[in-house]
Amino acid sequence: MDTSIIDLHEAAHREASAVGGKAANLARIAAEGLPVPAAKVLTTEAFARFMEMSETMGLVRGLARLPTERTALDTQAARIRRSILGHPLPPALSGELAAAFLELSSEGHMIVVRSSATVEDTASSSFAGMLSSIASVGSAEEMCAAVKRCWASAFGLRAVLYARERDVDPADVGVAVVLQRQIPSERSGLVFGRDPARREADVVIVEAILGTGEDIVSGEVTPERYEFSPADGRVTLVGHPAGALSPARKLSDREVALLAGWARQAEEVFGSPQDIEWAFAEGEFYVLQSRPLVFAPSESMLFPEIAEHTVVLRGVGASPAVGSGEVVLLPDEQVQIVPPASVVVVRRLTNDLAVHLRHASAVIADEGGATSHGANILREFGVACVLGTGSATTTLTDGDRVTVDGYRGAVFLGDLSLHPGEVGFTASTRTQVFVSVLVPEQAAAVADHADGVSSLRNDYFLLQSGVHPSKLVRAGRGRALEDSISKGLIETARLFAGKQVWYKTLDAPTDEFRRLDGGDEEPNERNPLLGWRGLGRELEEPELFLLELRAVGRALEAGADNIAVKLPFVRFPEEFAEAKRFIANVGMRPHDDIGIGVSVEMPGIAARLQEVCDLGVDFVSVGVSDLVMSVLALDRESERVAHLFQPAHPAVLEVLARIAEISQRNGVFLCACGESARDEALLPELVALGYDAVGVSLPYFAPVKRRLATIERG
Repeated sequence: MDTSIIDLHEAAHREASAVGGKAANLARIAAEGLPVPAAKVLTTEAFARFMEMSETMGLVRGLARLPTERTALDTQAARIRRSILGHPLPPALSGELAAAFLELSSEGHMIVVRSSATVEDTASSSFAGMLSSIASVGSAEEMCAAVKRCWASAFGLRAVLYARERDVDPADVGVAVVLQRQIPSERSGLVFGRDPARREADVVIVEAILGTGEDIVSGEVTPERYEFSPADGRVTLVGHPAGALSPARKLSDREVALLAGWARQAEEVFGSPQDIEWAFAEGEFYVLQSRPLVFAPSESMLFPEIAEHTVVLRGVGASPAVGSGEVVLLPDEQVQIVPPASVVVVRRLTNDLAVHLRHASAVIADEGGATSHGANILREFGVACVLGTGSATTTLTDGDRVTVDGYRGAVFLGDLSLHPGEVGFTASTRTQVFVSVLVPEQAAAVADHADGVSSLRNDYFLLQSGVHPSKLVRAGRGRALEDSISKGLIETARLFAGKQVWYKTLDAPTDEFRRLDGGDEEPNERNPLLGWRGLGRELEEPELFLLELRAVGRALEAGADNIAVKLPFVRFPEEFAEAKRFIANVGMRPHDDIGIGVSVEMPGIAARLQEVCDLGVDFVSVGVSDLVMSVLALDRESERVAHLFQPAHPAVLEVLARIAEISQRNGVFLCACGESARDEALLPELVALGYDAVGVSLPYFAPVKRRLATIERG
C-alpha cells in the first residue's frame, strides 16, 4: 500500500517538491553521516490530497487574486487556516501518523513536528520562522493536530506577505512535515558557514545558548558568539578581547571547531554556505536542520571614515547594508505601519515584525543575534540591521536621526546620507572646505561646490571585493587592483578639475583586514588603532605600496594633474623620507610631477614637523580623530571612555596650534581632516589658528560650510 510517510533515508532520494526544503536538506546531511535525530517525513502529496478533499485549495486560489491589501489578505488567509484546522484528517493518514509516533517515541522520547514547505529553506528564500514547528508532542492525537497546524501556518499573514514579496503564488506551495525525535537540549544554537554581515571573510560563526534553540532563532536572547578561522583553527569569543579573563563559556574551542567543521561539510554537500541548527544533550551534539544562507543581491559598507566618537550604540551586525533616517520606537514589538525611511528600534526582532519592516531603512534591537529568523528575513531584503545592542530602546528616542551600519554592527549619530539639495545654498568662506571621498560617483553632487578632496580613500578600491589585497596580489590579480585605483583617481580628478585631490594611501587597521577573505593571517592586536597600520605598514609591505604608486603614475599620465599623495599615520620623519624615495623609484618626481603631503595624527610627529618640512612637503593634513585619541590616550572605540573624547580639549588645541605655527612658518598648506574636525567647539579654534581648510565627509559639507561662514562673520 502506498504510504504518505517515508523514512529520512528515502527522503534523500526524493525531490524537494515531494518532501519540502527542510526535509530534503536534513535527509542529505544525514546521508553524509552528520548526526541527525531519528525522523520521518509526511510528504506534500498528503497535504495536496487533504487540501482538495477539504475544498480548501479553492480558497487558496482566491487568495492569489486579491490585491496587496493587508485587511483583505488577512481575512482570506484566516478562512484558509480555519478550513484546514476544522476538517478531520483521513482515517488512513491518522493511522499512519499514529504508527510513526509509536516508532519515534520509543524509550519515552517526545516528538517535534516541523513544517517543510517546498518554498522553504531554498537558495532564494528562507521563509525563516514563517511556518510552524510544534515541540513536545506527546501523543498520536497531538501529532495529528500538530500536522494540521504546520499546514495552516503556510497561510499565516506574515507568510502570505513574504510570499508576495518573493513572487511566490500560495497555490504553488506544497507543505511536507518532518516528524522528528525531540532532543532535550542542554545547549543549542546555530552555525553560519559564513559571517552573514561579512560574507567574503573566511570565517564560521557559531552562536550558543543554554536550553533549547527557540530563544535564539526568535531573537528573544542575545547568544554567545564565536568566530572560527578554518585557516588556522583559531577560535575567538566575540566581545572578549585576547588576554581577557575567560568567562564561563558555553562551548569549548574543540566543540566550536566540531560545529564549524559540520557547517563546512554541509557547504560542500550543497555548494553554498549553510545555516545549521544544532543541539547538545546527554553528551552528544546533533544537527537539527541545514538551509542555505540567503543574502540580498547587493551590499554596502561604511568604511571607518566616520569618527568613532559619533557611535552611540554597538551590537552584532546582521546584514551588509547601511541605512539612515529618523528613529521610530515600537513598544512591545507591536506591528504597525512605519514610514519607509524610518530606523525602527525594538526590544527584540520577532519573525512577525521582521516581515512588516522589510521596507524600513534600518532596524536596531536590544536583544538577538545575527542567526535569528528575523535577522535572516531582513538580510534577504537588504535592510541594515544591528542586534544585541542591549540598550537601543532606552538610548534612542523618537525623531533621533541615526545611521545604521549593519556590516560592522555600529549605530552612528546623525544622518550620514548625502542630501544634494542642500549643497548649493552655502556662503563663501575664507576657510576652505574639502571633502572625503570613498566612492567617486557619490561625490558628483558636491564636486562643483567643495574646494578640494582631503582624502580620496582607497578602502573602496582595495577592499570592495571582500578579499584581502595581499591575497589578490599573490593570486596574480594585482593589476586589477591597480586598474581600480587608477580609474578612481582619474574619475575624481575629472569631477574636481582645477582643485586639489589628495589620494590617501592604504591605512586600514588590522581588525578591518581581518574581516576579509584572507585576513586570517592578520595579527590579533589589542588596540588596532595604535597598531600595525599607516605608512609604517606600507613600507613593510612594499608590494601594495608600489601598486598604489604605479596607479597614481598611470593617472598622472592620463592627465589627472591635480592629484597628490597623502601619506597616512606617519610616526617618524624617517618614514616620510623613505616614502619619497619609493615615489621617486617608480618614476615620479616628488613636488614636481606629484604633490606629497603628510598626515599628522600623533603628538610625536607634530613635535618633529619641522624636520618633515625640511625634507620637503607640499601640504599637511591633520587627522583630528586619531590626534585626539593619541593626545588624550583614549580608545575611541571603547564604550567605557568614548564619552571623554573631546576634540577641543586644551591639550589637543596646544598640539593643533604647534602644527599651525610650523606649517605657516614654512608656507605649507594646512587642512584639519576627519569628522572630529567639524566638532562645534573645535571649528572656531581652527579658524582662529588660521587653518587653510577643513576636510569632512560628504554629508557634512553644507552644514560645515554654513557654520564656518557664521564663525568668520563674527
